[in-house]
Amino acid sequence: MEPCRASQTLTDLCSTCPVSDEKDCGTRVHFWISHHTSYHATVVNQNGYECLSRGNHSRQAAVDELPDYYSIQVRNREGFEKNFGSDIAVFKALLSRLREVWARVGVTRSVSGDSHVGLLPFSNLLLRHVIFGFEHLSCYQSFLAWLTFRPGLEALLMIGKLVDDPANAKIWLEREIDPKAYRQAFSGNGLASKSLPRSAEFRGVLTRLNDEFMHPNPAFTYRDSTVKTDSAGLVVEGQFFDVSAELHEAHLLAYLNLLDNIVVTSDSLVTALCGPCGSNTPAQQAYETKEQHRATQLAKNAVAKKIMQDLGLWRL
Repeated sequence: MEPCRASQTLTDLCSTCPVSDEKDCGTRVHFWISHHTSYHATVVNQNGYECLSRGNHSRQAAVDELPDYYSIQVRNREGFEKNFGSDIAVFKALLSRLREVWARVGVTRSVSGDSHVGLLPFSNLLLRHVIFGFEHLSCYQSFLAWLTFRPGLEALLMIGKLVDDPANAKIWLEREIDPKAYRQAFSGNGLASKSLPRSAEFRGVLTRLNDEFMHPNPAFTYRDSTVKTDSAGLVVEGQFFDVSAELHEAHLLAYLNLLDNIVVTSDSLVTALCGPCGSNTPAQQAYETKEQHRATQLAKNAVAKKIMQDLGLWRL
């Protein structure tokens, strides 16, 4: 098969591509524009999951790609349940506590007698996307975990803004009418609030999610790309699943620690609104202390350490 002919722009990019040692890949690089594709499922025995990579090859493979992708998701989820049963239990406990915290807003008025049920659609978004994100982690797709979790984190930040000043609700509702006012209130550092503890730190995580998981910036584009050589030349492949057990675990610890922080700060915000809840003790951050040794071991890998610190707010 004739190798695809890269545009000059792609050729220029390839000369600086961090996944390739070639200084001039030229037309020998097989970009993903051919219908002749092959799929490789590689079992990573030490952690019990599989990875699927897609690349353009000179031979045609008779593979039905969507069922193949789905079947690997199922097998990966089964492996995750065996490998990380204790982390699944932690997630379920945190999710249950987060749900209990925000449920109070629907049945309890504020200390001044006001109702804040208007916050419930935002808290529901938070809960929904927390589940979406963890589901992708359980399939060893950490990049999709953060992508799907992101709207939930933004919804939490918006709650803080609405509690700060109820007038922000009108700005939010009239976003298309007055986009400038919306940008000032809900964009950049404007998303940080007084009512939500650690909101500036959460805003920093949101910024990193935007940069690393939302847009095809260089880090996003090259992170899950690899270059291999076959008889026809170089092959550019893109990964559908995590290929490093160590980095996947770093994403898992980052996610759970961030969620632990979200539970604690949500409880603080709701308590400030509705008063103390007699049936429950205040939420206390516990995951970081419990898993400190595990995180410290993972942090020996510089990339894993950065993941945990930047996305999970770990103090390492």
